[in-house]
Amino acid sequence: PTLVSLRYRLGAFVLAGLAAGFGPLPFRRFRHLLDHLGGGLVAGLFAAATWHLLGLVFATDLYGAAIGAALAFGGFYGFFAWPFPERLYIGWLRVLSSERFGRRIPVDAPDRAAKERFVGHYPRGLDLYLSPATGVQELHLSVAVDARQRYTARGLSLAPTTVHRLLERVNLRYDPRRPAPLETILRSGDRIRLGEEPDAAMLEFLMLPWEES
Repeated sequence: PTLVSLRYRLGAFVLAGLAAGFGPLPFRRFRHLLDHLGGGLVAGLFAAATWHLLGLVFATDLYGAAIGAALAFGGFYGFFAWPFPERLYIGWLRVLSSERFGRRIPVDAPDRAAKERFVGHYPRGLDLYLSPATGVQELHLSVAVDARQRYTARGLSLAPTTVHRLLERVNLRYDPRRPAPLETILRSGDRIRLGEEPDAAMLEFLMLPWEES
């Protein structure tokens, strides 16, 4: 009786999603084009499905269906098309082992240019000093960030160097037979173990707001 059917309204929802995705692009200088258009399309489809299902539930009161569609549209569009800008956050290395527990250093340079931080126990020139009693070598690890804010860990020592993340272990121990050190992309929450157990040093890579730097 209410004709709440996607047969007649799906196209309108899709066009609304594409329009919402395209609208902010001039202000963002047409960056993340696919994210915006794809996010708008997905948001329109989810809003249409929500409107249709709630329309069947609230057959005598379609205000509930309209409210649900609006909430679904805004929520999914914000999630898919407008993520938090990466530039609001910077990478940090934090010490988790008892030696210098809680000590942390920023990976990014103040001008946000490419930068590489070095970890070890060499007495001069290192960004993060850790005692050799923890099994850390003079030059053990480096963490680099490029101009696109991608973070990379590189193993520089023959001693054990392992990145731990959910269901994954990455061995970065330096292999002299290779022309370059092994490296892996870092994500927030990754932990890096340096040296042999039980005295190994443990670091954690975190993404924290720029204001805390």
